[in-house]
Amino acid sequence: MNMKKIITLLLSLLMILSLAACGGGSGDNEVKREKVFKYAVGDSPNYLDPAIASDSIGSYVINQFYYPLYYFSPDGIVPAAAADTKVSDDGLVYTITITDNTWSDGQKVTAEDFVYGVKHALSLDADVSYLSWITDYIVNADKYVSKSTDEMTDIGVKALDEKTVEYTLVKPCSFFTSLLWGGVYYPLRPDFAPSGDYTWANTPGYPTCGAFTPFAIDVADVISSVKNENWWDAANVKVDGLDCRIITDMEAQLMAYQTGEIDFATSLSAGTVTKLYDSSELFASGNVNYYIEPNMRPETATNEALTDVNVRKAILYGLDRQAIVDAIDAEGVYYPLYGFVPHGIVGEEGDFRTVGGDLCSYDPEAAAAYLAEAGYGVDNPLELEYYYNQNTTHDTVAAVVKEQLAKIGINLTLKTGDVRTFFDDRDNQANYQLARGAMSADYNDALTYLDMATYTYQTKASWGDEAYDAMMLEAASMSGQERVDKLHEAEQYLVEDQAMVFPLFGYGSACLRKPNVSGDFDNGQGNSIFWYVSID
Repeated sequence: MNMKKIITLLLSLLMILSLAACGGGSGDNEVKREKVFKYAVGDSPNYLDPAIASDSIGSYVINQFYYPLYYFSPDGIVPAAAADTKVSDDGLVYTITITDNTWSDGQKVTAEDFVYGVKHALSLDADVSYLSWITDYIVNADKYVSKSTDEMTDIGVKALDEKTVEYTLVKPCSFFTSLLWGGVYYPLRPDFAPSGDYTWANTPGYPTCGAFTPFAIDVADVISSVKNENWWDAANVKVDGLDCRIITDMEAQLMAYQTGEIDFATSLSAGTVTKLYDSSELFASGNVNYYIEPNMRPETATNEALTDVNVRKAILYGLDRQAIVDAIDAEGVYYPLYGFVPHGIVGEEGDFRTVGGDLCSYDPEAAAAYLAEAGYGVDNPLELEYYYNQNTTHDTVAAVVKEQLAKIGINLTLKTGDVRTFFDDRDNQANYQLARGAMSADYNDALTYLDMATYTYQTKASWGDEAYDAMMLEAASMSGQERVDKLHEAEQYLVEDQAMVFPLFGYGSACLRKPNVSGDFDNGQGNSIFWYVSID
């Protein structure tokens, strides 16, 4: 063997040994990790600023990096960084003492960090999906949207001392602690998260206050993190780091699971995996509704026909939800949904959906009659466009919906886009006619779903109306059974009376977990927390 070949062989061996010592994963060559938990999500998160990344995909990442005041556990909302919470007699002031914790760079987590996190979220303006969680509840918050954090001098959140943060509300809110798990309430510091900027979090090197901290970020490939040795409970963290793989194709993600590339798969075809795996590896995560929303407000409508309630009712009654579920072919994971709020959400007298009953049905004759009233039919079809981001399930749903609506006189053109473009077009630009939607529970209350159609919830309001907003505002001033009754009334108006949304089915996301993995838990939102995950 000549010298050139010997040198090449030695370099190759050194590279292999180096990668093995680092534990694998993109960008690992500077961070040593022996035991790495690897999981996959089905889309790329857009930005990792916690105020931006509160969607189900982004939450799979930021859940692991931050330690909020409260978190969504299998037992409901429970305290995390909140060591003690006191509520004033009028329900307007929450005084929370925080537990001892340390950022990954060694600085103590203080009450002022939680104050700045709220101000930072406000400074980001329309890019924050859950901005209403602040502006609807915190005194003076609404007047500081898109302003500099330095200007927010009289906002209703302040640090009383290093370990005590006080929230002053504009109205009593019985579920306020349920909101505090959200990314808009996460602690941040101005030295790494500047006012008005959300791009900082996509470049590693900033500190985090949760169980893990990122060191390599490629939102199109893999996000790698290492254990935060400064986290308050680091002694009970069982792995050296996490790799979040982005695998958009469901079949490819299943293959990665089967070959051992990943330990945990979150975006799978339920129709496939329910036939291959049992409960030792397969589980359903979250309470999710799947629906179609029309761009129906005259101010934003890209097809004027959708401003006609008769057209919308034709769509509502022209959809055979059982046939859609049958086409997905995942018994036990999906079920037909005849209201906007899925099963699994509590009311005062049991399951909200069960008590509320069915608000729509499959009635093709009624659908054809409504469409005829609007001036369309099989001989004069209405042309509409349905927009969605692609995967196996979404493709199946789109094909069945297209076939069903064609029978009553609606011709659908199917339009797809990558996840970033799709969500921006739908949520920020209102650049769609009909669009796919799905929502997992942010907290266990029907409001988490019914708020979605209000004007204040939407970045660019394209569905809902003023009468609905008024009903939801009235419900906010109520409590107990009276409040739940008003929410049922609002849901009936949303679905049955005005057909402002077309529910299709409810489900939990089909996930796979290797038998040797334990310690993870579903947070109820349709994603998981890996603080204490273990690989035996």
